[in-house]
Amino acid sequence: MLTNIFAFILKISPRLKRAVWKKLYEYLSEKYPTKEWTYMNYGYETCNQPMAIPLPAQEERDRYMIQLYHHVATAVDLTDKDVVEVGSGRGGGSSYIKRYLKPKTMIGIDYSKNAVKFSNEKHKVDGLTFMHGDAENLSLANENVDAVVNVESSHCYGSMKKFVEQVHRVLRPGGYFLFADLRPAEGIEELDKTFSDAGFEVVKKELISKEVVTAMDAFHEFKLAFFQNMVKGWLRKPLNDFAGVKGSNIHTEFSNGTMVYYHYVLRKG
Repeated sequence: MLTNIFAFILKISPRLKRAVWKKLYEYLSEKYPTKEWTYMNYGYETCNQPMAIPLPAQEERDRYMIQLYHHVATAVDLTDKDVVEVGSGRGGGSSYIKRYLKPKTMIGIDYSKNAVKFSNEKHKVDGLTFMHGDAENLSLANENVDAVVNVESSHCYGSMKKFVEQVHRVLRPGGYFLFADLRPAEGIEELDKTFSDAGFEVVKKELISKEVVTAMDAFHEFKLAFFQNMVKGWLRKPLNDFAGVKGSNIHTEFSNGTMVYYHYVLRKG
């Protein structure tokens, strides 16, 4: 009952939704500064056979989260492009894109100052910077970037409409918005309208819930042990839900289809 009430409050109050997510991410970044935790997504794994992108041994542990970024960001050629990730979290995704996909510049923007500080200290890569910013009011010039990446972040925003309009504003003509996130199944029609109203052409729309659940299952034991060791007390169960371990609400909802995960490639005309 309390969960339903809380969800209802967040739904009817965008400002409260933004505030709650900001507080949570700031808390996690400050309380758990471990340098091993650099990705914050559910991951991606092909269902029939392993995706098996080549990775060095030190990045193998993050394989499934990296594969989600790889799947999203390789939808277009980012070589020598100016790229921005909005919602860069702890910086792993932006670092991967800069190191492996070779854009000219890569900027990670996040609402959490603690996460930005962590990312700048952790990821020392030429041409990669992290900055504090608001997805709904980006401090970037008009028509200034070639691609915007947004992975599993937008569900935290107060106004998806404002965010998408900002992305459209900062993209150069012909630029790409590479987007992946979860939504209630009944919310996809509204999401499509938001993209269309902002002026985006849908190049690709792909349901990847099965691939996300496959990754969640493959990474279950590690995440369970990780949070068991790192988190004590009452916060352990909410973080297990947050991480999507088997038996969590989000895992169940992906499995039964009430929650879906989509990948979009959108183009500014």
